[in-house]
Amino acid sequence: MIKGPPRTASAKRWHFRFLDAHRHHFHRYPKSKLVLRDWLALDRTAAANRRTFYSFLRTTLDFNISGLVLIRFFGYSWVIAIGVLFILISGFTGGYALYRFMSVRQHYRQFLLASENFKPSALTRVER
Repeated sequence: MIKGPPRTASAKRWHFRFLDAHRHHFHRYPKSKLVLRDWLALDRTAAANRRTFYSFLRTTLDFNISGLVLIRFFGYSWVIAIGVLFILISGFTGGYALYRFMSVRQHYRQFLLASENFKPSALTRVER
């Protein structure tokens, strides 16, 4: 059984570990019972994954540019420290964005490969 998100207030900060716990339910569901709506939901998931990745990249770029501006144009040591912190946050955000994008894409590809023979009739090509 897959554990859900933690219910206590002190464990809420670890909630991000359980964001993907629902994904494995799709692998146990019989592929022959998937309808067109399910396949379209998978395509929307792939599109949402790309949108999320692009928004993470924008955030990474914002932190990086802000850090570089703070370092370059201000001479106070505490402002330079904030600039370095922004650049570090930018690196961590970019790393997490890449990890998240790759893990969701891997799951999507794995699901498509496992269900290759079970596409609904609306998605199959009719030759005339």
